[in-house]
Amino acid sequence: MIACVVSSANYSFAALRATKECVIAIPALELAPKVVAVGNCSGRDVRKFEKFGLTPAPARRVAPPLVVECFANLECKVADTRLVEKYNLFVLEVLQAWRDPAQKNPKTIHHRGDGRFAVDGETIKLKSKMP
Repeated sequence: MIACVVSSANYSFAALRATKECVIAIPALELAPKVVAVGNCSGRDVRKFEKFGLTPAPARRVAPPLVVECFANLECKVADTRLVEKYNLFVLEVLQAWRDPAQKNPKTIHHRGDGRFAVDGETIKLKSKMP
C-alpha cells in the first residue's frame, strides 16, 4: 500500500479519480533532469513520452504504461479515497512491481520542494535475524 498526495490542480489528480489506477515510475539519479522537465509541464498540454524521449511499455494489470528508463515501476489501483477531499491523499494498492535488473544499485532521488532533491547515500548492512 502507498499513500500518495496529488494536487487537485494537476492533470494526474483528475486522471487518478477517473480511472482509479496509475503507474508510479521510480527513476534513478541519471534521470533527474528529465524528472524536473516532466514535472514542470502538464499532461493536459504535452505528450510527455514523446517530448522527453521516454519509452512507454505496456503494464500487465493497469492501463497506464510503464516507463522503461526507470529502474522500478509500480502498477497501482486506488484502494481508498476517504482522505481525497480533505487532504488530496489517495491510498493505492500495488498490484504488480517491476524492476530493471540491468540497473545495479541505482541511486534514487527524493523531491524536497523548490527544485531541491535528496540523493540516496551509501548502503550499509546490519545483522538481522530475519531471513
